Formats: sequence, structure tokens, C-alpha cells
Amino acid sequence: MSVDTYLEGKKTAGYRREHVGDLTILIAPQLVRQASKLQLVTKKRFVGSKLVAVAHHKHTAACRH
Repeated sequence: MSVDTYLEGKKTAGYRREHVGDLTILIAPQLVRQASKLQLVTKKRFVGSKLVAVAHHKHTAACRH
């Protein structure tokens, strides 16, 4: 999953916006269609921490598993 914090000049009209506290998170339309749940998790590292997005697959008739 990619994260881009520089949005100047980018087309974000099709993205879904979710607000978590003082953060605004833009979710790609394809991820909205294919995921049943999206979790944002902070993970501590040796120096600082990082934000990780975990998408849970939405099972449909097109699934091959």
C-alpha cells in the first residue's frame, strides 16, 4: 500500500475521505470496492513509529479461493 502526503496538483475527487481525529485519510476507489474492512494500525519501531493500513479482502463470487 502506498502513502502520499504531497497532494498539490493531484486529482483526488474519486477518493473516499475518512476523518479520524485530526487526520483525513483518502481511500482509493478500487480499495473501497475490494475490501470489506480497512484498519489503520500504528506500529512502534526502534526509532519512532509508523502507520500501517491493513485491508481485509471482500469475498465475492469472483473469488478463486
